[in-house]
Amino acid sequence: MIDSTGMTKDDLAGAAKNVAGQAKEFARDVKDKASGLAGDAAELGKEQAAKLGEAAKELASNAAVQLQDTVRQQRATGADYIGSLAAATERAAGEFDSAMPRAAEYIRQASEQMQSVADVVRERDVRELIGEVETFARRQPGLFFGGAVILGFAALRFLKSSSPKAANAFEQRRAS
Repeated sequence: MIDSTGMTKDDLAGAAKNVAGQAKEFARDVKDKASGLAGDAAELGKEQAAKLGEAAKELASNAAVQLQDTVRQQRATGADYIGSLAAATERAAGEFDSAMPRAAEYIRQASEQMQSVADVVRERDVRELIGEVETFARRQPGLFFGGAVILGFAALRFLKSSSPKAANAFEQRRAS
């Protein structure tokens, strides 16, 4: 039997099989290409993740180096400050020499201790310093507190002696 296109049933069946075969082949090609693209995308994702991880490690490493440098600088600044407090305490001891020699002796001892602390701060790691201060504070809480009070007075004395303009401004405000 021949249809309106002039093809027999067998011709139509053969054409249908041919089209079905081409469709299957096309589907296989699409599937293979999709698998290839998925594999490529996964590989690219892994590469990008590895690069991102390396960049993050480098950034963290740089931040750690900068933090260590900053800590070293601050530690040196702190040691210098403690040293200047020791010097101010030594000057204060000189003022007490004639009127209260015993007090001047104690103040000098405190100044020497402060200078020792400044040297230790310069030489030791921050973690070691914190551990030693904590240990000292636990063993000798009264002495630790007393030292903090003396340091406070010395700091006040140092600040007063180092900035006469600020002291004058304070006195003027107080008089007003």
